Amino acid sequence: MIKQFISRVFVFGGCITFIVGFFQFAFFLVSASFFVLAAGLKFPFREEEGWECSCGYDLSYLNPNSSKCPECGTVTKLEWTSSHGEFSRSTTKRLYWAIFQFILSVIVLAIYIFYWKYRNAS
Repeated sequence: MIKQFISRVFVFGGCITFIVGFFQFAFFLVSASFFVLAAGLKFPFREEEGWECSCGYDLSYLNPNSSKCPECGTVTKLEWTSSHGEFSRSTTKRLYWAIFQFILSVIVLAIYIFYWKYRNAS
């Protein structure tokens, strides 16, 4: 939960520094690093991620008809996949967002490098 919050803070900071980068080009480098850090916080992921409660209790042996964690009593939603080796929807969604943020950081870094070379060539 805390990693998710910090990742959102990095994305917000990356967006703000990207906008400031149009006025002071060094902020493009800061923005790219924020996006890389946000993408890095999305890893590592586990295949069994949908089988764990927020308290850390392993729900892999839980009865499919039960909806409460035996450890803390919170209502859980297990994601059943059709075959072994597939990721849960939340993991797949997080993986796509991490890839998007990484690509975005590479694009922002390319803008920074292009602008730096263009500025030094003049």
